[in-house]
Amino acid sequence: MKKILKKISIIVPVIVILALSVVGICYFNEIRTLISVKPIEGTNLYTMEYVSDYRFDEFLETGASNNKEYYDYINNMINTQTKLKLANSQAASDACTAFTFRDKDGGHYLARNYDNKANPVMLVATAPRGGYKSISAVNMTCMGYNNEKVPSKFDINTLAAPYFPTDGVNEKGISVAVLQVNFARKQKSDNHKTIGIFAAVRLVLDHADSLDNAVALIDQYNIYFDTAFMAQFFIADKDGNSALVEFVDGKMYVIKNENPSFQVASNFNNMEEQFSRDGYVKQHEYRKWLTASDTTAYDSEYSGYIRYDFVYDSLYNISGIMSESDGFELLEDVASPDNLQYSVIYRLDKAEATIITDNDWEKKTTVAVR
Repeated sequence: MKKILKKISIIVPVIVILALSVVGICYFNEIRTLISVKPIEGTNLYTMEYVSDYRFDEFLETGASNNKEYYDYINNMINTQTKLKLANSQAASDACTAFTFRDKDGGHYLARNYDNKANPVMLVATAPRGGYKSISAVNMTCMGYNNEKVPSKFDINTLAAPYFPTDGVNEKGISVAVLQVNFARKQKSDNHKTIGIFAAVRLVLDHADSLDNAVALIDQYNIYFDTAFMAQFFIADKDGNSALVEFVDGKMYVIKNENPSFQVASNFNNMEEQFSRDGYVKQHEYRKWLTASDTTAYDSEYSGYIRYDFVYDSLYNISGIMSESDGFELLEDVASPDNLQYSVIYRLDKAEATIITDNDWEKKTTVAVR
């Protein structure tokens, strides 16, 4: 009996070590990815170096027609028993602002406020096979996190991060941001697969090498919109080209920058002037209100127009040329004082992101595509 017990005491540890070795080999890149998740001290920001395969091109082969199908695919991809659940609110509040500008040396930038509850944000660096490296910002609410529930060590659900980008920049200097609008609908084609807005952002970051290419990629898919998050896409490249991609009356409209140095986006469709249905707030109604009103309160029903006008006038007066520091000051001028999840500026020629969280404009974090 003693000999048997002695043999067992030797064999069991060996089996355990072998089993752990097999797991380590099979999930080596997933483990490396999970280890890379780091909180940035004094902020609501996390960073992640995603080195495992998130199988996005495989997803594009089938697509998803609604959020449930999207989450089902992601849960299958990360292969965990702790299933991601549909987030109660994936949308930013109706107060986001974005704009492009350039500096005096000719560097081009895309800046945006993500006005939302102060929940955790993640900057995710990805390097997909057959795609371009990128950095993207992720609203971690979509993965079930909030200020009370933050990622634990080796939290496998963080492997879903590449599927929820709200904006980002890739190694080709292409940047894209999604903004909430009053209404969006894209005409469906039986010949096209269907994807949602986060997948469309990922599509651009992984595969676009020019502004026109980014627009063409989006147009190759039907886009479904969650009823809580109707959206437009704001896209820019390192050469100073930019465009708003909007979906009005079932059609896709591409509104390119008229000024070579800047373009502005806020929470309304520029094409809405042409249509009177679906509850659009009309530009001409805002103009009448602005003329008659004694206030320019940012919490008015015309907030998107007020922020747009303020940013446009600010950039027009300086020909769209300013420093990154000035860009953050302009973001602060139009940020929600109570609900700002993050503000980010992407420098396109360097493919890097500089971000702040929770209206703390002094604590900036910069991450570059490597």
